[in-house]
This record gives sequence, C-alpha cells and structure tokens, in this order.
Amino acid sequence: MLHLLDESLEAFLRATVPLPKREIDISFAAPDRDWSARVSRPTVNLYLWDVRRNLEQREGGVEIVRDDNGRPQRRPPLPRVDCRYLVTAWTSEVRDEHSLLGATLGALLLHRTIEPRFLPGPYATVTPVPTIEVAASDGRDNSDFWSALGGQLKPGLDVVVTATVDTALLVEAGPPVDRYLLRTWRKVDEDDTATEPAVSERAFVGGRSAAPEGTAVVTRRGSGRVGADGSFLVPAESGDDVSIDGTVRGRVPESGPIDVPEG
Repeated sequence: MLHLLDESLEAFLRATVPLPKREIDISFAAPDRDWSARVSRPTVNLYLWDVRRNLEQREGGVEIVRDDNGRPQRRPPLPRVDCRYLVTAWTSEVRDEHSLLGATLGALLLHRTIEPRFLPGPYATVTPVPTIEVAASDGRDNSDFWSALGGQLKPGLDVVVTATVDTALLVEAGPPVDRYLLRTWRKVDEDDTATEPAVSERAFVGGRSAAPEGTAVVTRRGSGRVGADGSFLVPAESGDDVSIDGTVRGRVPESGPIDVPEG
C-alpha cells in the first residue's frame, strides 16, 4: 500500500506543481549526508518518516461491497492511516531551492485530496480517496530530526497524507431482503367494542425495473415508484399482476423479488 501511495503522491506533484521529469527528480530516500552528496539535479525529496492509524476518522458498523463475482460481502469499514512526509527541495542554489519548495507548497495548499486519476491501478477504486494537507506546527525543534539523519538543516514541509488501507477480510453476506410484512395492532382500549387487540397485516414485495426513475408500479393492493437505481417496493401478494406505467408487465412470484421483463 505504501509504495502505491508513493506513486500517487509523485504523480500528483508532477502534474500540479508541475515537476517535469526531464528537469526535476523526485526521491523517497532518507535525505542524509550520503544521499545529498549524490544529488546532481534539482530534486524534491519526499521522505516518509511516520505512519500511524487515524482514529479521528474511524467508523463503526459494517458495509456491503461486492466481490469479483458480483456477490455481496460484508466487511468492517476500511481503516485510515496518516502518512507524514518531510518534503524538501535540493538544488545548487538556495534561491532555486526556495523557489522549488514554494511552488510545491502552493500546489499542496490548493488541493485537499489526491484525485483518483493520480492513483495507480486498483488503488483508484479504494474510497475515501487520500486527503493531503500541510501540517501545522507542533512546537518541536526540527534540528534534532536533521541531526538524526546526519544531514544539514534545511527548510521543509511536513505533509500529512491520510489514506485508506484496503486490508479488511470479506465475509459473504446473506441474500437481499425483498419481502416485508407490516403488522399493526389496535389496542383494546382504543375501541370500546373490542374484546381483544385487532391485528392487521400488509405485505410488500420489492423488485427491479429498467423503467425511468419515478415510473409508477401498481398492483391491486397499492402502488410504488421506480427509484434511481431501478428498484421499487409495492404492496402485493403472490399471484398479483404488476403494472408498469399502466401496462401489466409481470406477476408476483411465490418467493423472491418481482422480475419485470424489459420491453
């Protein structure tokens, strides 16, 4: 996952700063003394120095997704992690370094997310997409950081990329619910003539249709409308005729959803 995030961040910066490959290198190596001695071209260094789970964006419950065969699966919400990069610019002149670092800062401040077009392969389908921000000061002295690297003290940006990690196990979900039975009771004290509670029941059956959103779906027991995803729910029982936009198009089966043929 981290290598995919590196690729995403590089593609994002090359396009938004911009950082053309023929002019500027991007490195993810630790910017220590040995590395800096080998730098021969203008370079933006993106050093990943801290990774930890983001608990503020943690979600509970489960979500339903579909596997490669289209079957519904249950899984817990995907965890989010904060990846902190130290972003520095390296050139032969200090003025050029500041110009390159400033252009990078400007691009980072203008964007809150790394768009899917910058995410490689299957990572582009993982949601939510990575967010990106320049972190606020936490009061720490960065000289200790550079001393640990054995390098020279340089200005840098503390950039936090919060990414979704798709490591959750999929658990096969049960079949979708397509039949509902609404049962209501009328209390004895609500009817002076009643000697016991009155019970009424009403059955609803779901289905799908290729008709446009809002199209009326009617049975002899009531009606419903086609939703944006093609689904509908109507009062019905087995054997009832089903009309779509005034035309009988099917019948409620003994079990399962209403199958409305295209026509």
